[in-house]
Parts: sequence; structure tokens; C-alpha cells
Amino acid sequence: MAKKAVKKISDYRYSRADIGGAIEFLNGAISDAESAVDAVALASVRDKVNEYFKKLNTTIGLAMIRHTLDVRDEFYAGEQDYYDEQLPALSAKATEFNKAVMANPYSARLGEVINPLIVDKIEADLRVMDERIVQECIEENKLVTEYDKLLAEQKYPWKGKDVTLSEMHGFCKDPDRETRRAAFAVIGKVLGGVQDKLDDIFDRMVKVRTAMAKKMGFDNFVEMGDLRIGHIGYGRKEIEIFRNSVLKDAVPALTALKAELAKRLGLDRIRLYDNDIYVAGGNVDPQGTAEQLFAAAQAMYDDMDPTLGAFFKKMCDAQAIDYVAREGKMGGGYAEMLYAFDQPFIFANFNGTMDDVGVLTHEFGHAYAFERAAANDIDIDLFVGGMETAETHSMSMEALCNNYNSYFYGERAAEATYQQIFDAFNFLPYGVTVDYFQQLVYENPDMTPLERRKLWSKLESEFRPYVDMSDVPFFAEGGRWQYQKHIYESPFYYIDYCLSTCLALQFGEKADGDFKDALGRYLKLVESGGTKNIDALAHDAGLKSPFDDGALADVCVNIKARLQKLAQNEKGE
Repeated sequence: MAKKAVKKISDYRYSRADIGGAIEFLNGAISDAESAVDAVALASVRDKVNEYFKKLNTTIGLAMIRHTLDVRDEFYAGEQDYYDEQLPALSAKATEFNKAVMANPYSARLGEVINPLIVDKIEADLRVMDERIVQECIEENKLVTEYDKLLAEQKYPWKGKDVTLSEMHGFCKDPDRETRRAAFAVIGKVLGGVQDKLDDIFDRMVKVRTAMAKKMGFDNFVEMGDLRIGHIGYGRKEIEIFRNSVLKDAVPALTALKAELAKRLGLDRIRLYDNDIYVAGGNVDPQGTAEQLFAAAQAMYDDMDPTLGAFFKKMCDAQAIDYVAREGKMGGGYAEMLYAFDQPFIFANFNGTMDDVGVLTHEFGHAYAFERAAANDIDIDLFVGGMETAETHSMSMEALCNNYNSYFYGERAAEATYQQIFDAFNFLPYGVTVDYFQQLVYENPDMTPLERRKLWSKLESEFRPYVDMSDVPFFAEGGRWQYQKHIYESPFYYIDYCLSTCLALQFGEKADGDFKDALGRYLKLVESGGTKNIDALAHDAGLKSPFDDGALADVCVNIKARLQKLAQNEKGE
């Protein structure tokens, strides 16, 4: 029997989701929830709603994917505008459904028949969304689209042609120091030219988010933002503990490592355009064409685990990894799940650097977690967990793949390992800066644009004292955060990268000692999806939770020692 061909992403037919019909469906579900005669019946109503929304979210996700592939496409731009306008009303109706579920007298026993984390999530959702803030949500969606469009429209003049911001990021890591400095200067000049617009968009975002928070009974947007992004079971107190760990343990270790690195690079100090350089003569870049990188990734996953290899092949056969940077394509990268088709999708922008291998490992970790959650029929409200859990899936995959760096970097594999570990470690202070900046901004929503830039500069000097930005305008004036898309689009998401980095670094250390054992722990963690909180998942895997006392102390000691050892023998001799 002939093997059934894998359907390609481009072959999926799209027709606009019926938001009005979805609202009517929820009206019926509300009546069913109100009349449910026990907790089992109540859970059954939720199951029906989840199945309906898997199809609906697939349609919406397909439109989003095609819009990001080319923001100039008027049809999908129009579809994005439609969903920006209509989805807040649907979210409000979904909140009404959740209220009906929790108002049912049998809801107190709901946690006995479904995962209690689902109940926690429902309760959090009820605190952050209802019909009172529909107009604010519409405005927020429009502002996010306005920001994305503004960034995507910018052209960066480079050596006689206009290139994208994603391509500029590649030049920022060029072996030649002057080229890197010039690349940062071009980015700063272009974004500085639209800084008034960036300030205006963000100012309106802060105001609308503050307004919705007050309507929902919060003092400001901070707690609401944490709950909305899915921080269940922890909040600012735990994040502060982790942030202080970064300041106490990671910053001193990185300061020492950066000073040693500066000497090896022959520099008097690490400037902004040196901060992402780790190897003398320039960073290690992967060898070969994009097609060769894909072949190397296939060989790696085949050897690592047959299930991983088969899944990567399925993604390639479905053309579900769009990696070419091109005009009109949105920057950055993401993984999306098309639930109705059991098909993940990876969006990326290759730029010829280690970031390309990162896409084939980081976003693949997300996609594989999506596939396993679907295969295990994990409730859509939990699926791959909160963002901190989802990012653990992706960042830990990156760390594990260091053991296969020879597939991508040949004889420079040891240098690539040094570079990847150092880069992940170097991220922690920046990541907590992004999160802390947002906290302070939303606690003080009346800040002026100038005050926000001064705040950013102050935090960077505290958390990244080893980076000198003084000779690069725009960045020296505190502008870097304005193209950190998460700050505009997904407030309080960024700390999740930091929490997951804490776990990923530990997986990497375990893989260095016993790869098979580390991979087994990782695959077990992925199979759990979002059915447990980050503390339980970490402890199940034999790791320290980011919120454990001294979570980073041993990690920083071990990472520093390993990097120093790799630096002494960069070629692995």
C-alpha cells in the first residue's frame, strides 16, 4: 500500500472563522454548564468547548501564520484586522462561560475529575478578562498590529541595498569589529528615525493596559499581566527571588568571564557590539547551506532518538519550517500549533549565524512538545504548560543538541559549544532586565518616554555592568528595548525565558556527563506537557527549580568552570 503523502502547510484551505457563530456556541455551552448535574457532566461540557476551540484556533492560527509570512498581503492583513476587532468579544464570552462553570454548585469538585491546575487557570482567567474591558482589548490588539507593521516596514540600508532587521542581526555578529559597530549604528539610526512613533505606540499600550487593569480591580497592570501570560502558582515575590539570584550569582560570574574574554579578544572592554562575540576571530558560524543544515539536523535527531528523527522528517515533508528572511516577512521566530491538523509550524529568519542552528533546535523543541501534547490528549488549557514550561522544552533542546555540534560546525564543535553555553548564560541578566523594566514601567504608568529610556539604561548598568554602550547612539540613550518585541506584544513573557534557561543550563550540564540519562529526563518532562507546574517538573527531572533557594549558585559555579575549561582548549585537543 502506498504511503499517504504528508499535507503541506500551503495546501491547507482557509476561510474566515465565524466569530459570531462561536459566540452563539458558547451561549449554548453556558446553559449546559449552568444545568450540569455533577462534576463529571460539568467537565464534559468543557471537553466539548475545547474541541470546538481547537478547530476555531486552527483557523485563526493559519491566518496569523500567513499574515506574518508577508505583512504586505492585503487579504491576510485584513483577516488580522478582523480578528483584532472581533476576538476580544469572543474572549469576553469565553470568560462568561468560565464564570458559569465556576458558579455551578458542583465546581468545588471539578478538581477531582480534571487536573486541579485547570481550575487554577480558570480562576486566573476570570480575574483578567470579562466584558468590561473588551474595548481596551480591541485597542491593545490594534496597537500590537501597528507596532509589528511599523517594524516590518523599516528598511535598513546596508552596502547599497535595503535589508531586514533579522538580516542586520547577522551583521551585528560579524567577525569584523567595525562591521558590527556599523551594523548597530544603522539599526540605531533607522529606529531612531521612528522613535517618536515607537514611543507613541508604547505610551498608548501602557495607558490601555493600565485602564483595563483598574477596571478589573488591580492596582496596576503588573499582577494582571503575570496572570494573563499564565504565571500560575508564582508571582512577583518568586520572580524577585530569582532576579536577586541572577544579580548575586550570575552577574559576578559573567563579569569575571567577560573580563577574561576581553583579554583573549585583545579588547580593553566589552562594548555593545562585542557582547555577542565569544571566539577570537569571530563567532563560530554553521557550515554549509540551509539545505545542508537541515540534513545535519535530520541526522542529529535520527541518532538522538528515532521518535525525534521521524518527527523532524514529518515537519520537513509538510514544509512546516519557513526559514527564509525576505522583504515583507515579519522578523523573529515562533512555533504555532494547528490543533485541528495535529500540525506544528515553525517560523524563522535564517541569517547565517548560530541563530540558524538555534531555530532548528529551539523552535523544534516547541514543535515537538506540541506534537506530544496532542498525542497525549492533554487538555488544551494546559497543553504544553505556561510559557516558562514551554520555553523549557525549547531551550533545553538547544542545550542537549550541543552534544551534536560537530554535525553543524565540524572541527570547531568545541568552540561552538563554548559559544552556545556562554550565550545562554549571558542571556540571564538581559532577560531579567526586560522583565524588571516592564514591572517598573507598569507600576509607574505616567513615566515619560525619556524617563523610560533612562530607567532602561539604569537597569542595564546594574545587571550588565560589563557592557559599554557609550559609543553607539540610540543604544547609549536607552533605546534597545524598543525592538524587543515581547515588551510591546507579550508583557511579562520574557521572564519565562530566564526561568527556563535555569533549567536548560542544568540539562546541559547533565548531558555533558551522561547524555542518555539527560535526554531521558528531558523526554519525560516533555511528555508531561503542562500537567504539572514548573517546580514539580524540575524536581521530577532531578533539577533545581528556579524558585529554590540557591537555584543558581551551583549552576553559575559549574558553568563558569566549564566555560573556563573550554576556553583553555577551544579546539578540544
